[in-house]
Amino acid sequence: MDLSGNKDLLDRELVAFFASRTSPPEAIDLARNWAREIAHTDKIVISGFHSPIERIVLDILLAEGCSVVVTLGRALYRKIPAHLQAAYDEGRVLFVSFRNYSRHSFSNSQLRNWATTSYASEVVFAPFDPTSQLSTLHFTLTLNSGDTPCRVL
Repeated sequence: MDLSGNKDLLDRELVAFFASRTSPPEAIDLARNWAREIAHTDKIVISGFHSPIERIVLDILLAEGCSVVVTLGRALYRKIPAHLQAAYDEGRVLFVSFRNYSRHSFSNSQLRNWATTSYASEVVFAPFDPTSQLSTLHFTLTLNSGDTPCRVL
């Protein structure tokens, strides 16, 4: 695992957020509302921020001055993405890479999602289609989460 940014964010209460690339229409509004609510807490959202809805949540959190942990299914960025640079410079971003590969792949994204949940004290999903890959993650976490709450907005 490789880290870049404010490593102290891992010591805070982390909430994992996942949204499918093919979410139902109501997922966008639910995710926006959730992002605005969580922005007014001390919790840190950890996510790949890869799907369109996850990016909307990221934009809201950053606009509200929140810190985030960005998990990558690839190697760390050589150059910080422009939309994250200011927050990174302010110590509000941590990048976590679970693989040293330079390209995204299905297996890397699955590893990223599972590893992301291992850091979280709570896991939140935007609504997703039952055929989504997130369905398997949600089902397994619901059965085996122990003390980690897992819910769909």
